Amino acid sequence: LDLFDRELVLPFKTLFPGVEYIARAGWTRDGKYAWAVLLDRSQQKLQLVLLPPALFLSVGVDEPQWEEHVAAMAEGVQPFVIYEEVTDIWINVHDIFYPFIQTNNDEITFLWVNESKTGFCHLYKATSLLLHIYLVFAPDDFKCPVKEEVTLTSGEWEVLARHGSKIWVNEETKLVYFQGTKDTPLEHHLYVVSYESPGDIVRLTKPGFSHGCSVSQNFDMFISHYSNVSTPPCVHVYKLVGSDSDPLHKEPEFWASMMESAGCPADYVPPEIFRFPAKSGFELYGMLYKPHNLKPGKKHPAILFVYGGPQVQLVNNSYKGVKYLRLNTLASLGYAVIVIDGRGSCQRGLKFEGALKNKMGQVEIEDQVEGLQYVADKYKFIDLSRVAIHGWSYGGFLSLMGLIHRPNVFKVAVAGAPVTVWMAYDTGYTERYMDVPEHNQQGYEAGSVALHVDKLPNEPNRLLILHGFLDENVHFFHTNFLVSQLIRAGKPYQLQIYPNERHSIRCPESGEHYEIMLLYFLQQHL
Repeated sequence: LDLFDRELVLPFKTLFPGVEYIARAGWTRDGKYAWAVLLDRSQQKLQLVLLPPALFLSVGVDEPQWEEHVAAMAEGVQPFVIYEEVTDIWINVHDIFYPFIQTNNDEITFLWVNESKTGFCHLYKATSLLLHIYLVFAPDDFKCPVKEEVTLTSGEWEVLARHGSKIWVNEETKLVYFQGTKDTPLEHHLYVVSYESPGDIVRLTKPGFSHGCSVSQNFDMFISHYSNVSTPPCVHVYKLVGSDSDPLHKEPEFWASMMESAGCPADYVPPEIFRFPAKSGFELYGMLYKPHNLKPGKKHPAILFVYGGPQVQLVNNSYKGVKYLRLNTLASLGYAVIVIDGRGSCQRGLKFEGALKNKMGQVEIEDQVEGLQYVADKYKFIDLSRVAIHGWSYGGFLSLMGLIHRPNVFKVAVAGAPVTVWMAYDTGYTERYMDVPEHNQQGYEAGSVALHVDKLPNEPNRLLILHGFLDENVHFFHTNFLVSQLIRAGKPYQLQIYPNERHSIRCPESGEHYEIMLLYFLQQHL
């Protein structure tokens, strides 16, 4: 295998003047083109481009060599923008692009996922014409007309496309296998649809569980790692059986077990999933871990465990007894633990997630408090005078927001690794959701908790902040700046630093210390 460094014949910014990010890149299956997904700075415009290898030359050539290369370039060697998306919310970059082998040099057909078109992430088969330019390059000259775009899936549900999701394309049977939430936003399933004559969408995995799947190279088997809230994960292999004349409707048949569920530990009580109609017009989902020592008429303190930001869904029908075992531990100690996916979380469509656009921290707490009140009204055992809010990262940010804006609701807040000033956080992330600061000064100020410490309670023992000193994501500067502001405002706080931890606590001893610290703080002050 030989590797060579190459650069574009013209500077990238000359060819694509409005582009800020190269979000994805690769090669077409026949090697005729490199492809790239490009985003503008606002992340509201996406371009899918093809780049022929002849558009590149060796790194560091002098001007005569450059001129020689350009003179030798065949006519029509240029970039091709084969697809564009534009939205007034933001583009969620995904991992789904399947280019078919070209049968005509003047066009290319591919499978692609688009969320901007309908507000829900769906599969399309598109054919774009590769129009050649024989004049001087100019902006937008490379845009190719889409000859045909066929909708393969539709509806108010999502094809899974982020976080490394895949599709599997059987060109012999003209079928595409994908994962999605067609049955319920709480479960991931494997589906199959024809891309030649789309119609029926067939689910291959059993309902009542959430699945993570992979399809075999021969498309005759798939493996599923699945669980639900009351069943720990198991891994099964299924064979697709049925008539070859109707491959779309082949049935999955159990073939082998790679891992069986061990069953829930004796002291593990699964959470109950609930839903309620919110004032925003959306139906929201939540989970409740009931206190293990429930007695009629007894009121229990509550912990609202929160994340609340984009790209994450906490409430779904998958087993929580490993990653979120801590929540069961809290319930075993007599706390009611509540988790709510409000506006801004994923798997519910772009409008639902996009409720945060330009106003992070200004809408999420409303949904959390509404869900808390719903649970208290329904179950009657919640002591609303003793409610804690706790989360990490974006959840730490919202924990602070909760204590700032609703100190009458939350008696204490435990904020782990919180973003405290958006001007100091990751540019690509922040500008995607909040725009550039000069266009959204009000949003940046309203969403930066360190600028609102004057609204925090004056009573001691209501705020605990935790942060890893080596945090590579939310830099420790955020807690440093927040604490400086707290001191200036004369506000009480408690701080626990983990000197050798990054954004997620990795060391077992640090994890144990954090859990003991959390429990002690709650038992003493809630």
